[in-house]
Amino acid sequence: MELVKVTEEMMMEQDGKRVGGDSEHWIYLTNLKAYNEGFLLGVYLHFPFDEEDLAQAYQTICVGNEFVDEFGYSYEEYFITDYDVPFSVGEYDFPQSLAERYDSLEEYMSYPDEVVRVIAENRDAEVTIIELDDTGVSDYEKLGYALVDLGYYDIPEHLANYIDHEAIGRNYDFGMSGEFITKYYIMSNYMYIKDDS
Repeated sequence: MELVKVTEEMMMEQDGKRVGGDSEHWIYLTNLKAYNEGFLLGVYLHFPFDEEDLAQAYQTICVGNEFVDEFGYSYEEYFITDYDVPFSVGEYDFPQSLAERYDSLEEYMSYPDEVVRVIAENRDAEVTIIELDDTGVSDYEKLGYALVDLGYYDIPEHLANYIDHEAIGRNYDFGMSGEFITKYYIMSNYMYIKDDS
């Protein structure tokens, strides 16, 4: 293995490059040793990314046994200094785990980040998302109209004008304890495994 001496010029040239997927969600992967030496050497690693993208990110920020300082000490460690992704990221989270988590949320990525964040926080739940339109004034009334439109309640047509949609929405929420996020209502139903012991 040929050793590469990391210079200040290399760090300045490599800092801030983009690798990985085509989404606007990313983590900023930073060389820890360089950071401790007073240099910012990081890469925007965009989701979704795979092992090849991650290897390219490490190469870009000079992380690996082949990269050494003037005294021969290698640049082996990294950490995450910033991120823009709809779930919490820790400084020392493993990028592979974050990539898997992102992939598990892929079906929801067309929703606003606020919605994805709620879903990500309720990982062990089965999620139902109801889109609310502008019919109604309060969130509960909008939910009531949406529930009727979706067929949750069978209202005879001749009674439609007499229905209290806000009460329907409030009662439904009381039983479900969902969340109103922007123009969506999100229910998280936790799946419990029965213990027969």
